[in-house]
Amino acid sequence: MKKKWEIEVDGVKHEIEYKAGLGRKIIIDGELHKVKSSNWFINVVDYEIKFNETVCQLVVIGAKADLAVNGTFLGSNKPYEPISNIPSWIWVLVGISTLGGFFFAGLLALLVGLFMSMLYVQFGLQKKNGAAIGSFVGCCVLQLIVGVGIASLLY
Repeated sequence: MKKKWEIEVDGVKHEIEYKAGLGRKIIIDGELHKVKSSNWFINVVDYEIKFNETVCQLVVIGAKADLAVNGTFLGSNKPYEPISNIPSWIWVLVGISTLGGFFFAGLLALLVGLFMSMLYVQFGLQKKNGAAIGSFVGCCVLQLIVGVGIASLLY
């Protein structure tokens, strides 16, 4: 994944680029910064960049990346919400969906859990608790279908 933004601060153009592959890199005006995900299961990055009085936040959740400048995301025009504001119970759901899915139905269910977990995190940031719980229930149903499907193929 590669995402790039150009912003102008006090008449100076700045280039911010995010690259994800084997490692996560942020390139700011040609200078490389390595970053780590704050979660074991999902790629979650919240990186602050300052240009004088202008504060930028590069936020990555799963495969989605957006840059907030002075509190507003450029891509979605939504207000910036720190990743640290995600309720801890959302991270519990992420762990259950990924590890539980893997132990219940293997790698395919793990992938379903990872994909659906990105929704939990996004809903958690938006404070849509009902949507997060609904997504978790949907994930469990999908993982159950995958598990039953795999079991029926094997037997």
